[in-house]
Amino acid sequence: MSPLASMTTVAAVSDAVSMNNAVPLLAALSAIAATIARLPRWRSAESRPFTIAMALLALWAILRTPAINGSADELALPSGHFEGFAGLVADLALVGAGALIGVTVADLWSRPLLKRAFYVGLVALAAALLFTYDPLHPSYLTIETHKWILALAGIAVNGAVVAAAVLSQRTAPPPFRLPLSLFMFAGLSGVTLAVMRVVTLLRPAGPQVHSWSPIVSVPIFGFALGSLLASVRLRQQELGDLEG
Repeated sequence: MSPLASMTTVAAVSDAVSMNNAVPLLAALSAIAATIARLPRWRSAESRPFTIAMALLALWAILRTPAINGSADELALPSGHFEGFAGLVADLALVGAGALIGVTVADLWSRPLLKRAFYVGLVALAAALLFTYDPLHPSYLTIETHKWILALAGIAVNGAVVAAAVLSQRTAPPPFRLPLSLFMFAGLSGVTLAVMRVVTLLRPAGPQVHSWSPIVSVPIFGFALGSLLASVRLRQQELGDLEG
């Protein structure tokens, strides 16, 4: 390989690494902004699950930023205890966010049984992630179980979001249709990514995704921007009611 080609390759790798770090950090910032914008409505019980979900998505994006995740792994004890702990916390945050978004959907549909199911699912999936975390004796089974939990949970939650967005599109007030469309985009992209994960799990010899954090950030952007826009529209509506 010529020196010029080698320099080009190094530059391309450096750009890819920078992008892999920048995208999840931007997603984290957008989710944090969405969380802050929702805080004035914290007293509303119906608003809390989605607000917490936004905060958890921000936590996931931060912990799954390659530079931060790699640094956290370097801080693991020499004995191997807590290796990959930052990744475990990120996975728990992602599962928690998904379950709470599902709770929000269940509230929207006025389905108390579905709401309880998401809470039970959260406890069960969190327990499964904790049970399969064994940094001292990692095995193929525990690693694959982690991946399957995230993939199937992603399909279930994002599928519910898409269904809720589609069913609510016609009845939603005009100012809230764009936020709803952003939620629909987030759900569709989340389902797509979860299906991609399932395909890579079923075909380990096929093409694999080497860095999930930048592409998983896409639905986070959708949820965060939709939530921010909805908060702005709701605030405008409240001000209009006061002036009226």
